[in-house]
Amino acid sequence: MDAQQPTSMTTTPEGEPQAPVGQVDPAPVEAPQSVSPDAPAVPLSPARRPFLHALNLLFLLLLGLAVLLPGISSLPLTDRDEALYVQASKQMIETGNWIDIRFQEEPRYKKPVGIYWLQGLSALATGQGADAPLWAYRVPSIVGALLVVLFTYGLGAQFGGARLGLIAGLFAATALSLNIEARIAKTDAMLAATILAAQFALASAYLDPQRRRLFWRNALFWTAMGLGALIKGPITPLVSGLTILTLSLIERRRSLWLSLSPLKGIGWMLLLVLPWLLAIGWISGGAFFSESLGKDMMGKVAGAQESHGAPPGTYLLASLGLFWPLIAFAPIGLGHAWRHRAEPLTRFAAAWVIPVWLLFEAVPTKLPNYILPLMPAVALIVATGLIRTDFATLGRLQRWLFAYIPIVAVLLGLGLNGGFVYVQGRADLIGLGLGVAAGAAGVGCWWLLSRGRLVPALGVLALTTALIYGLAFERLLPAATELWLSDDLAAALAEVKPCPAPEVIVVGYREPSVVFRLGTRVQLPDAIGGANAFTGAACAVAFVNVDRSTDFLAALAAASPGAAAPVPVRLVEARNLNAFKFRSMQVFVKGG
Repeated sequence: MDAQQPTSMTTTPEGEPQAPVGQVDPAPVEAPQSVSPDAPAVPLSPARRPFLHALNLLFLLLLGLAVLLPGISSLPLTDRDEALYVQASKQMIETGNWIDIRFQEEPRYKKPVGIYWLQGLSALATGQGADAPLWAYRVPSIVGALLVVLFTYGLGAQFGGARLGLIAGLFAATALSLNIEARIAKTDAMLAATILAAQFALASAYLDPQRRRLFWRNALFWTAMGLGALIKGPITPLVSGLTILTLSLIERRRSLWLSLSPLKGIGWMLLLVLPWLLAIGWISGGAFFSESLGKDMMGKVAGAQESHGAPPGTYLLASLGLFWPLIAFAPIGLGHAWRHRAEPLTRFAAAWVIPVWLLFEAVPTKLPNYILPLMPAVALIVATGLIRTDFATLGRLQRWLFAYIPIVAVLLGLGLNGGFVYVQGRADLIGLGLGVAAGAAGVGCWWLLSRGRLVPALGVLALTTALIYGLAFERLLPAATELWLSDDLAAALAEVKPCPAPEVIVVGYREPSVVFRLGTRVQLPDAIGGANAFTGAACAVAFVNVDRSTDFLAALAAASPGAAAPVPVRLVEARNLNAFKFRSMQVFVKGG
């Protein structure tokens, strides 16, 4: 027997469409700050609806740019994943080989080609080609993050109207997890965008009482599937597939799946993915499939990979930080979701989050970016609970839970400034001012929430996060010069190189950022290999870790008996953000 349809529509006496049963009142932004669950829906004129959505989307776009953009051009290149992606994309442009992606001579077979293509096109769009600045390679990530925010609004608007979408979009834009990934040139922000696009189309089908096969939403769904597969393999199909499976089991029918025109859709998805898959399979002799599927994906499922193992429950604990600040409202959202668990939004969000979360918790390899695509679903649940809650009825405990917002803001402000003092040996006055302002804004947000003033509190919340992320990514991290050894080596090379194109050799330091900063042709040998390369070059600059200096000099003496030992011309000392290990690099120069 078929389950009840997820929604039903009614009309007002004037014939205007009424909100779907069980959904939140689609009131304008200026609506009251809290709505009783039993309050009747107030219809919105169809003539005003497109204008309101456009206005809200523009607001969220501007908010997203204000919160997400600072730091995209000033934050130095981070190790290791970002540096690997950026350098591989740069080499793709240098060589003109857009099929077989490599980092120096090493094939990049762990992930598909999609993000490299996007980064390469972004770099080409600057007109500088392979010499494009770092920020150009980060543009796909910021675009992906903005799309996550806008699609979160779209999902909220479908289920509960413009106000729900606006609050959920604000939570997505200010979430710590999205703000980290927006500024790093790798897969996760754009992957999340493909998942949100697919879930937006899926939600439209789920809410359609007739389960029609609409071209626009099926085209969006399957295009997102194909692009997501090109970016990170099976993750986008996995998230949407588990959502469909769970909803179909709840409804005990297949109409949702069939409404997506699966035969045509899978054919279109394969048309997007197969040409490159066949090409790389042929070029690599099948090595791409054994590396990406056998070693990378199955390796993460079978055991902890690259020292990233953690027990089940790790993501639940990590969400307390990664989903800040929206996680401060989670008790309200989850409590409301449990009381209204039969409503369409609750079912859809639960089908989206629960099976994927449980699967990720069961996999031994755990990385914080894995749960980013689940954050918007949590934002939707939280936003629904907020706008249906009468703040006058909140208990003292919940009001104190709001204090988590200023607590984290203060801890981040103090921690970032304290870390800067530890690394640099001095304080940054502007950084201190931003940290104090962020903490004060967080306290102000808490004060407003404790008095039931939701709308102004959300505005101050956005200000709090903007100050924190600006402090971290625009101010302190770029100014912490002792954290970016590869940048210091590049600066030293520009000052000491004895000829226009010297051989560059780095011994005892192999972070991938050094390849991007010093050039694709940089050599990263051991001490003996570095000495041989230095001896055989007519013009060279060698950066040698002091821990390897004795071996390097001994190898030089063995290669050139009787020759005077070279003397380092300078010493470069700094840390690397990845391992935070302090390194001293001697600089040797030959030729000129």
